[in-house]
Amino acid sequence: MTFSEEQIIALAPDAASVKAGKDLAKASKWGLLCASDKTLWGECQGSGKLPYQAQVDLLNVAFKCSCPSRKFPCKHGLGLLLQFTRDPSGFTKTTEPDWVIQWLEKRVEKAEKKAEQKDKPVDVEAQAKRGEARAKKVSNGVEDLQIWLKDLVRNGLLDIPSRAYEFWQNPAKRMVDAQAPGLAGMVRGLGTINFYGADWQYDLLNKLSRIYLASEAYKNIDALPDDWKNEIKTLVGFQQGKEEVLSQDGVNDNWLVLARTFSDEEQLTVERNWLYGVNSKRWALILQFYANGQLPELNLMPGTAIKADLVFYKGVNPIRALIKTQHSVSGFTEPTLLEDFKTAFEHFGEALATNPFTDKIPVLIKDVQFKKLGDKGYFTDKDGGTVLSNSTLQTDLKLLALTGGKPGHLFLMGSETEFEPLGVWIDDKYLAL
Repeated sequence: MTFSEEQIIALAPDAASVKAGKDLAKASKWGLLCASDKTLWGECQGSGKLPYQAQVDLLNVAFKCSCPSRKFPCKHGLGLLLQFTRDPSGFTKTTEPDWVIQWLEKRVEKAEKKAEQKDKPVDVEAQAKRGEARAKKVSNGVEDLQIWLKDLVRNGLLDIPSRAYEFWQNPAKRMVDAQAPGLAGMVRGLGTINFYGADWQYDLLNKLSRIYLASEAYKNIDALPDDWKNEIKTLVGFQQGKEEVLSQDGVNDNWLVLARTFSDEEQLTVERNWLYGVNSKRWALILQFYANGQLPELNLMPGTAIKADLVFYKGVNPIRALIKTQHSVSGFTEPTLLEDFKTAFEHFGEALATNPFTDKIPVLIKDVQFKKLGDKGYFTDKDGGTVLSNSTLQTDLKLLALTGGKPGHLFLMGSETEFEPLGVWIDDKYLAL
């Protein structure tokens, strides 16, 4: 398999890894450079006595390195693959040594076990019993959660800012024990509130209300229509089967890849890819989860477009999707843009009225100017409508450098109080931030 430098750079976890990987993409940095038809391996001297052993699976695109870095791929893996792309003739063609063979065999063994589990016939009766046991656990956990919420409100919220971080962790752990990871995440989210801000009471009450509403809806889930049953079960933490989602008819469109963001959650990297359907005018969020030592299944590059059929997870106004069939790479065209922030807030209000659990919505707005006032950033549309920005200083500086402080078309992630910039059009070319 051959790679372009752009594809390899897209695999890097951050800009620092790209720079370090490029610095290592030199034959002089490696004491050993070897390749077979399916694997690369090399030895790079680090700060220790023994060189680091790096290896790359070319067929299934995977990396392994003996260095202590927690980034994946690490700079050694990136450097090794970049060097091979630049100068494959500099690699000695030979058979894999034992330490590479062992790694490949473990990967094959793991894949075979996964395939066996997938092909193993389902024990319907045992599955039903597990489902009943989990439902009982979740119901008991929901009862405990509502008691905690009521006690919290009854005792008053004024002293909440002074309470320790662990205050939120105990009920969150209870929800994990109750097999309701979605509710656990909502409870942990209370600890992310800025209790030094002026509006922390509003933010806290808003989050507490959503948690209570989700728990109350779960208690009455049998009375809900199917789309709301799926929505609430997903909020609580029940997963929809990938095969079930893929069995649906897909939405065929020219999908623009507008942004890709990363976050670390519970020892996993969560990759969020935002796509927009040019014809359907529909948003899609494609999530990928992978641990250290793994590569994502898909590589969606912001600023590109694909002709594909997407299927959506069941729920109310669902956005999360899977690619059922990708037909081709297509041309990146300018989508339909909103005129102003007034229209954006109308869209947010409609989304919130349809689904009160809506937190943020993606929007595309034309002729928006970004400005800084002290340490605050804000956006102004062509009619003078202004909203706050919650972007980082690094993103602020990048946006100002790209636009020169002039109005431009932006891709923003918006809530009822602030917006986050994720992309911008510069001279008819789209750039992700």
